[in-house]
Amino acid sequence: MIRGIGIDLVAIDRMAALLERFGERFERRIFTREEIAACARRRDRSSFLAGRFAAKEAFLKALGTGLTGGISFKEITVVRNRAQPQITVSGKALITAQELRVSRIHLSISHEKRHAVAVVILEGD
Repeated sequence: MIRGIGIDLVAIDRMAALLERFGERFERRIFTREEIAACARRRDRSSFLAGRFAAKEAFLKALGTGLTGGISFKEITVVRNRAQPQITVSGKALITAQELRVSRIHLSISHEKRHAVAVVILEGD
């Protein structure tokens, strides 16, 4: 049974501007150590992080909390398992997902020249 669906679109140039303006402070506030480490090896940092940011926002929308639900972006981690990205959650994000009886999180991220988009589907019993 589907428990939630979320989608988000991020302009890559907007992410580039945030990274240029706020640098590591912005990265540490939004992204986990694992995500920052994965990004460090990439030339397309803005595109990569825009996709991760879109995934986090899409997850919050799928939960139904949005940005006002008290869940930190750092409680949502986008990891790569082989070729497919996955979301792992902790803290209040995990508690909220458990309350909704979420048993599986489906994630798709796509990039094109100017935008990154992510779709999250929450599945449960």
